[in-house]
This record gives sequence, structure tokens and C-alpha cells, in this order.
Amino acid sequence: MNKQQSSETIHLIRNNCFPNDVVIIDGQGRSGKNLIAVVLSSMKSVGKMRLDSQIDYIPRYWSLGKMTEDAAIAALRTEFDEKLYYDAISRDVNFRKDDYSGVFKQGRIWPYIKRLFISDGPKTRDKIISDKRIFQEMTHDGIQFFDLYIKSLGCRLKFIHVLRNPIHNIFEQNRRGLGDRIGSDPTELQLAFAYGEHSVPIMALGVEELWLKGNELERLTLMVNAMFRKNVFSLSKFRALYSEQIFILEFEQFVQEPAKFLRKIECFIGQPFERHANKILRREKCPRIIGDNFVSQRVSMIRSKLGADYQPILDDMLLSYDQLILEMGLT
Repeated sequence: MNKQQSSETIHLIRNNCFPNDVVIIDGQGRSGKNLIAVVLSSMKSVGKMRLDSQIDYIPRYWSLGKMTEDAAIAALRTEFDEKLYYDAISRDVNFRKDDYSGVFKQGRIWPYIKRLFISDGPKTRDKIISDKRIFQEMTHDGIQFFDLYIKSLGCRLKFIHVLRNPIHNIFEQNRRGLGDRIGSDPTELQLAFAYGEHSVPIMALGVEELWLKGNELERLTLMVNAMFRKNVFSLSKFRALYSEQIFILEFEQFVQEPAKFLRKIECFIGQPFERHANKILRREKCPRIIGDNFVSQRVSMIRSKLGADYQPILDDMLLSYDQLILEMGLT
């Protein structure tokens, strides 16, 4: 007679996974990931970009000790397989016209409309595998959890991390009100934690008091700096070990010389871009020049809103970003 196992002795697994490759587009919020993702969707086998909160949050639950590693790996594998399959039958697919994760912003529209009318089941499963479809997902600051993604996906994983001058991350996040909405607005879905009687974004862990007393731009400066530091640390840690699976892209350089970087991305993914890529680039006004005045105006505006406790954080982060670009050979 079998004895009932306790939760401590049960090891969760998911070995019945699709063998298909997965490409993750990663970076800070408002780093230009959307542009890279929709251009990628013009490759023949690469699916539309998706933005699934649990693929973002499961690694965070695990890193905070709120989830065991076996559960996190099994959950991630399930999420990737489920969403790949759902894309193949246009179930849970975004058809909103103006959303960047929506079908109408992608390289191909009609396949997703046709898939609304196909049957699910073994034939679709086999076609996903035989067509070698590549699933595309977007994450935020996911490089910090690259070790969990690689344990979940192994050699199937291709990871593109998009860097952008932090001044633009702060400016664009401020336009979306993220310095005030996290933890208060029910339509803002980022993780928060309890700090006394307050709800504080997980990105402000360790600088709670500064976050609580800051205005919106001061709060964003703290959060962008925290994620910048952690992302850079993780890039330094994983880049050399997984050089064939991690590709680093600087957004400002990409939009000014897209053709140059499209060739590099083709080599990394192992597929050519098709004609839809040029259409998307024209829509997104690429190539385009980012003038020094454009950057300096944003710097001046943000600095004017920062108090004495926050100003050095911004200045040091901007200096560190310039040094990072040089050190990584991204100039």
C-alpha cells in the first residue's frame, strides 16, 4: 500500500514539453522592447509578441522564496507550452487594434485570423512541432532571473535584452503614471509588497523610505536605478556563460541604424527577416536620428523635479550607463 507523500517530498515536473524554440525580448519598462518584438514577428517562424504576466512573475515568486524551484520550473514550462498552443489556435490572442501585443501590429495578421477556425487537438500539436514555430514572449527585467529561464528551457532559449538610456525609461514611465499607480490603481498589475501600512512596488525593495517620501519622478528614478543595477549585474554574470543564447541590443543605436542590427539578429535567431520588417520599420519611423538636444531636454526636465537625495542617484546612473555601453562594446 502506497503511503501518501507530504508536500515536502513531492517534486513537481513537466517533461512533456514542446521542443520549439522560445525567444524572450527583455528590458526595463519603456526600453523600446515593443519595436524589437514586432519586427521579430516578421520572421517566418516567429510568432506574434506576447506579454503574459505569469511568465514575468513566476521567477520573482521563486527569487523571493515564495515558490520552490521545481514548482517554478514546472509552472514556467506549462505557461510557455500553453501560450504556444493557444497562439496556434488563436485562443487568448489579442485582437485589439492599437495594442503592440495585438495581432494588427505584428508582421502577419491573416494567420491568426485563419487559426480562429481550425480545430484543436493532435493535428495542431503536430503542426506546431513540424513547422518549428518559435514562441515569442516579452519580459521586464527578466535577465535577473535568466538562470531560472535557462533551467526551464535549456538550449531552446534565445534571450534578447534591450538597453536604453535610463533617462528615457524614467521619462516614458512617468508619462504612464507609474510613479504613482503601482499598488493603488487596479489596472496597474505590477507586484507590490507591504511595508508597514503602505503598498510599495517590488522594484523599490531596499529603498522603501526614499520611495515613500518621493514625488513621482523621484520614485521612478529610484526604481529605474534599482532595476538598472540588477540588470547590469546579471548581464555581467550570465553573458559570458551563455554567449550564444544572450543578445544585447542598445535601443538608440538600433533605431538609427536598423539594417546593421537586423543582420546581427538574423544570425542570432537563425532566420531571415521577411519584407514585413521594412514595413514595420517605416511605420515606427526607423531609421531616425536621436539628437543630443532631445536627450538633454529630458535630462533637464527630470533633474528639475528631483530633490537633493535623488539627484546623485540619477547622475551616477547616467554615468554608469555610458560606461556600460563602452565596456560592452555596444558603441
